[in-house]
Amino acid sequence: MTLTLVSQSKHFGGTLTKYAHRSTSTQCTMHFNVFLPKEAVVHNTKVPVLYCLGGLTSTEDNFPQKSGFGLRASQYGLALVFPDNSPRDVGFAEAEAGYSAGFYVNATQAPWDKHWKMYDYISKELPEVIAANLPIDTSRSSITGHSMGGHGALTIFLKNQSAYKVIKTFVSLLSHSSFFVVFFTN
Repeated sequence: MTLTLVSQSKHFGGTLTKYAHRSTSTQCTMHFNVFLPKEAVVHNTKVPVLYCLGGLTSTEDNFPQKSGFGLRASQYGLALVFPDNSPRDVGFAEAEAGYSAGFYVNATQAPWDKHWKMYDYISKELPEVIAANLPIDTSRSSITGHSMGGHGALTIFLKNQSAYKVIKTFVSLLSHSSFFVVFFTN
């Protein structure tokens, strides 16, 4: 699977890079940002990865722009992957109800079922793309998310527990229970 470099900048000794690629899951071009720490950039050392899933109105840019992740990820030698939360440019107006409300699941009804295969994209295709193209050790993967992305991280983790070392979610729909922050370790 070929990645197209969209943009790249230096960030805390590493790089923050935006890529595009043609997705077989969503049948459209998908974008994601990835932070690679110095170990990966300079020495091509495979590093662990944290997938960061954004909320309802997020794109691949919101999490890296607002999270302040760079210093800590650099200190710990951790790659971070920030995928978009929905297919784009597939014939729907982005203002339409449900456009970016995929909740990281696979749609089962038309017209959404053609492109909204976000569970397959995040849990299967994206890790394969990452492993094939970047100095990332996908056997040391973890997942996190906020809001709708927290829901996605939780459901993806629960269905694929052996694929992730850690999950941490920030999910308001769980705030009324005893779990404000859900934390599991493998």
